[in-house]
This record gives sequence, C-alpha cells and structure tokens, in this order.
Amino acid sequence: MRLGADCCAVLPYWPVWAAAQFASVDEFKALLRFVHVYQEGETIQIESTDGHRAFRYRFPAANWRLPEQGLLLHAKALKKAVSQGKALTVSTSMRVTFYGGTKNAVTELSSLNTAGHCTSASNNNQPINTVEDCGTVGAYPRINQLWPDTFTNEPGAPYGFNAAYLKQWGAVVEKLSSNSVTQVQGNAPTTPFVFSCTFAHCFGEHYTDPRLELLLMPVQIR
Repeated sequence: MRLGADCCAVLPYWPVWAAAQFASVDEFKALLRFVHVYQEGETIQIESTDGHRAFRYRFPAANWRLPEQGLLLHAKALKKAVSQGKALTVSTSMRVTFYGGTKNAVTELSSLNTAGHCTSASNNNQPINTVEDCGTVGAYPRINQLWPDTFTNEPGAPYGFNAAYLKQWGAVVEKLSSNSVTQVQGNAPTTPFVFSCTFAHCFGEHYTDPRLELLLMPVQIR
C-alpha cells in the first residue's frame, strides 16, 4: 500500500465501517454524525454514538499513523460497505481512500472526497476546530466513561432492547465476527449492557482477542 505525502492516518477498514452504522443520522446532533478516531497512549480507538448506543473498537497504535488531535469522519459517507476492503487512508484534505483485494492483495479500490469532515481535539473536553457544518460544539462524548468496569450478569429482573438496534448490531456481527455469535454482559435492567463479538477481519497490528463492542441501554419493562 503506497501512501501519499499528504496521508495523515491509516486505519483498519471494517471497524470504521461498523462504527458508521451506529452514528446519529439526526442533523441536529452535528458531532454525533461522525466516527471519532483518537489515540490514547499505545491504543487507538474507533468509536461512534447516536446518544442511545455507543460503538468502540480498540487496537494497538503500533504500525498505524494518526494525527495527535484525532479525526472525525462523516459516517454517512462510510455506511456503504466497500467489498474486499482491508484498510483506509485519510489525507490532510480529508479524502478517504480504500485499499484491499482478494487474498493478500492490498491495492487501491476506491476513494471519496469527504467534504465537511473535521479534526477533533479528542477526548479532552477542549473546544474543537471545525470546518463547514460541524460548528463549535465541544469535544466528542467520552463514551469510555459509560462502559461498566465489571459485570455481575445477574440483572435480577426482566429487561428488553429495541429490536431495530439489535437487528443492526446482528448484521455487523454476522458480517465481521468469526462465528456469528454475540456475547452479552450486564448488571441491572436499568444500566447499560455490553454486546461484543470477535473480529475476524484483522489487518495489521491487533490485540490477541480483537473485539467489536456495542454499549446499549435496555428498554425499561413496566
């Protein structure tokens, strides 16, 4: 994969595609319509949220390039899957180029000009510098703070989930997991549950047990 001089980031493709599925489509939630990518220490996180659920994928920063200020990628432009995609690059002009191919090939597949994209000051609660329709809306939500540290897996009462949300997550699991199985962990019918699955389309450096994760609030059953 040949990188241009203006390349500012190289990312694994499928987690970016997955994150785009869970970003907001509400034009009044400007920042939540983006996939957020940032680095914290030796970990890069790809994430998204629509205010009702949150997605994340974390992987080692080794062998990947990422601007210090992080990235915001417009989710709408990334929702459609690029067949045989393995990686993508983001240029300083916010052009996204997709790479991949059959077997071990990594050639340029396609690209798109992502007008309206912006860079973020990441998860530090500082204002962001934006372009076009983003506006000055503060930092991206700190979704890791919502993730439970431990799970009892003993909710103690019935709980439910929005069927459309489950359907969208199931489609991602079916496409990207190694066994089409999702794991579910939780604590109580009124606290977030975490759905996760193994990730079978790794490209580059990843953790021993790479997992895609979705944080989802249950529907209160009365």
